[in-house]
Amino acid sequence: MPNEWAICLQSDCPLAASCLRHHAGTLAPDDLKHHECVLPGARTGGACSAFVANHPVRLARGMKGLLKGIDYGKSMVMRKQLYNIFGSKSQYYRYCEGRWPIPPEQQARVADLFRQNGIASEPQYDDYFEGFYFRNEV
Repeated sequence: MPNEWAICLQSDCPLAASCLRHHAGTLAPDDLKHHECVLPGARTGGACSAFVANHPVRLARGMKGLLKGIDYGKSMVMRKQLYNIFGSKSQYYRYCEGRWPIPPEQQARVADLFRQNGIASEPQYDDYFEGFYFRNEV
């Protein structure tokens, strides 16, 4: 779990049993003195704006071969479009090198980009694995 990722310690929340933030909070070490936390104001009735489902997802890692087999001109255009999907040129290269896992939402956007550019094959990443996606939207 990333250090800056907010955890939740609200055991009275109706979503606690299925929330990754709450599960992470229960695993916090006893000597933890300070950490980013979700406050009760995030809850409205039975919903929570900080809720993240406590189930693994299929993540991808690395994109070194993603554009192989695509003609050079089209691949250069697509690379610039990928910069937008991943946030910037430098972030794109962090994902490309496998430093950051690629969540399902971004994998879907890349697949859409392939279809928009007339590429019938699905994008292939360097590796796939099951894990928890600690998105940082609160």
